[in-house]
Amino acid sequence: MGFLQQDTNNIILDAVLTDEGRKRLATNDGSFRVVMFSLGDDEVDYNIIKKFGRNVGREKIEKNTPVFEALTNATLESRSRLITLSDPNRVALATFTLSSDSETFTSVGTDPTRAGGDAPITVTLRGPENIELAPEITDSIVQVSVDRRFLQIPGATPYATVDNTAYYNVIATDRTSRQVTFSVNLRAKTLVGNTFTTYGSDSDKTQITTFATIQGRQSGLSKTVSVTLNKN
Repeated sequence: MGFLQQDTNNIILDAVLTDEGRKRLATNDGSFRVVMFSLGDDEVDYNIIKKFGRNVGREKIEKNTPVFEALTNATLESRSRLITLSDPNRVALATFTLSSDSETFTSVGTDPTRAGGDAPITVTLRGPENIELAPEITDSIVQVSVDRRFLQIPGATPYATVDNTAYYNVIATDRTSRQVTFSVNLRAKTLVGNTFTTYGSDSDKTQITTFATIQGRQSGLSKTVSVTLNKN
């Protein structure tokens, strides 16, 4: 969604469905419902605030910032979501850290007993030193998305599957006022030989590289784990 004609007193909204939204609308079975939306400030250069101060900088941003055209590509549209915090003087937000940003499964073959085992990953949402987490953007759930052809989360059922991407919800295992911890287990699926022929890297058809994306439901923070699958 974009705002057009800022140079007049009229505010015109240019709203479009993403490609995924169009796909779901096209099912025409009554399942498509818009239940929420978010706003973003991808266009805003906040260095203007630093240069001119909060009051003058805000006015310059409002009057002079060009607005992007609405896009149908969800991966490009609204990448910086707006949030409202109860503390207007907060100067630092939380960060996501991973115990590992890469994992390797060494025995992904036709024998299920050699499917590579699990790769446990600890995800930590942590506030700045000596500062408590902002409650409005403190995650209690993270979304984990994986390519369902290659990876799964053992003991869990995806809440949604779109094409080849499976989406899981993972609940926090530990929580304090300054830190929230999540435990994510990734498991490689048993793959037959022709899978590696089709999806293996150009230089090595015994190896597949895939990814797991972990994103906070409230914070919007995101981290990606690179996963390498090696054939027997």
